[in-house]
Amino acid sequence: MRAESLLAAGQLRSARTLTEALAQQRPDDPAILTLLGRIWLEWPVFGRWRADSLLTRAGALDPENPEPFYYLGQVGLKLRGDDGEMVARRGLERVLALDPKYRDAWSLWTTLYRGGAERTAAVDALARHAGNPTADLWRAGLLVELGRHAEAESLFAALARAFPNDPAPRAWLARSLFERGRSGEAAAMYEEALTHAEADTGEVLWHQVRSIASPEERAAYLRAGPAEREAFLRLFWAKRNPDLRQHVNPRISEHFTRLAEARRVFALLHPQSRYFHSRAWRTVRSGPAALLEVDLDGVRAGVAETRQARVADEQVAAGLVSRLDDVGDESLNLEDGLDDRGRILVRYGSPSERFVWGTDAETWRYDLPEGQLEVTFARRTGADGGGDQVVTPVVAGEAEAARHLLQTDRPGLDANLQFAFWPAEFRRDAGPATEVVLFADRVSATAALYDAAGREAARDSATGRALHLAAPPGRYVLALDAERDRKLGRFRGSIPVTRFAADSLAVSSLLISPGEVPPSRPLLEAAAPPALQLPAERALRLYAEVYGLGMDSGTTRYDAVYRFARARGGLLGFLSRARVTSVAFRRVQAATDPAVETLVIDPGRLPRGHYVLTLEVRDAVRGTSAASATLEFDLR
Repeated sequence: MRAESLLAAGQLRSARTLTEALAQQRPDDPAILTLLGRIWLEWPVFGRWRADSLLTRAGALDPENPEPFYYLGQVGLKLRGDDGEMVARRGLERVLALDPKYRDAWSLWTTLYRGGAERTAAVDALARHAGNPTADLWRAGLLVELGRHAEAESLFAALARAFPNDPAPRAWLARSLFERGRSGEAAAMYEEALTHAEADTGEVLWHQVRSIASPEERAAYLRAGPAEREAFLRLFWAKRNPDLRQHVNPRISEHFTRLAEARRVFALLHPQSRYFHSRAWRTVRSGPAALLEVDLDGVRAGVAETRQARVADEQVAAGLVSRLDDVGDESLNLEDGLDDRGRILVRYGSPSERFVWGTDAETWRYDLPEGQLEVTFARRTGADGGGDQVVTPVVAGEAEAARHLLQTDRPGLDANLQFAFWPAEFRRDAGPATEVVLFADRVSATAALYDAAGREAARDSATGRALHLAAPPGRYVLALDAERDRKLGRFRGSIPVTRFAADSLAVSSLLISPGEVPPSRPLLEAAAPPALQLPAERALRLYAEVYGLGMDSGTTRYDAVYRFARARGGLLGFLSRARVTSVAFRRVQAATDPAVETLVIDPGRLPRGHYVLTLEVRDAVRGTSAASATLEFDLR
């Protein structure tokens, strides 16, 4: 049809003239009415209500055709606001009842506000297609949101049996079981879903966790291909495991529990408001005029009294504060249907204290190891005031606190123990693995290494001794938990594991201990000084292993050069102010592999201070050289 081509080309006036002429000839033709409605949908400024009446009439004339109802939904989405919401729902619910896979009708419906009545209406529409796997999956998901877990789990279980390689039913079933407190069954089901993450075409697994992802993790997921999804998600959770002693990562269960609570208490009231869909609108609503519409005088007075008259945020007063989380034009609130309180609850759990300033504003305070963070929320997303509660900084520091709370997350299990640890690496005789030795300062500790695939590669637990982790060379995520006097400490970070080639010169890490300890690695490990601090009045023992030395008539010859760099009054500007003392020896000895390189420093040879030590080995037989990693220690 020519009018259709004109519409596609953006020639609205010509398309309208031609289609209106056709409509005069055939006023009851639903196809012509639908096309005219689509033209008015695209018409600037005032065409959408005209499109509503045309598409409604077309749908009445052809009630089994999803097309006019689909475009009716588009009309509502462009109108926005409460009226647009009703129009969009009227169209899209009918599409779901006729053909749930029609274009992107389902995706569009999920952007609408949905309370119990709206979810129930969609469940009834999708139930008309019982037996269709896609419709059953969406219907079961809505049943979970309605709290009808038994019905949902029956559908998910049937889908999982019918499609054993599709992770979506298992991911949803795991969520339902987590919400009901059946963590053991849920964890097993979630593990099955992860093993099939590559086939997650609907990205259900990602949608379940993105509400706690950092900006860096969001970017990393976008870069990851389907084959990389499982590794990404396993590492995602490995970094967040709050207790390595547990067989199942409790942070996963906690996440789904928090998510369910946030959706129950802090769901969006007006997701079709302009605020969540328009960056420009949010900028306007963040200025002083917008704040005046939300009676914040009482809030500010209460906050100031509670916090001893802090200074008001100058950026807010000047109208310069923008939204903290914008990506494109739509706010991240739409992803999970949560206001800002819900988004922070999912990331950080319930606040340490909550101050409610009437029905329109409240302040949350979190007592965290990094300090006390507070943030105020107020209702201000509606065109005439009211709406959903969003971050509204009213005193100094709240904007920064909100940014931190909306970009990071933490488990409910607090970790407030400060502890020190340091690693050392040695070649492992059996196989190509490297032995990583972790010295945790006077604590009971558990450590694990997670490889690039997110799988646990090594684990050890100990009290009063070093931890030993053997793993192939590569980069790992190191998880280390410590306990002392019923306090818990936690470290999560990246660590490289060095490759010690069998035929190349290499030097292990350095060990240090009191001088009377014999040059035996197990004995030196047992005598490792707490926090790498040693008394200056006692002798020091240094120890390293040298691999791959050349041999000449059954002997090895090499130079060992120790370099002690001492800071002159603190670490600031260390390199420019460091004083380096070098000690060198020529070693000639019977060939062994590894060769033990050890040195005793007599008392008084090194003054008190903070040192960075390296050992360089120069092989006189082969003419090669290698150096150890640095070792930092203090003489007191």
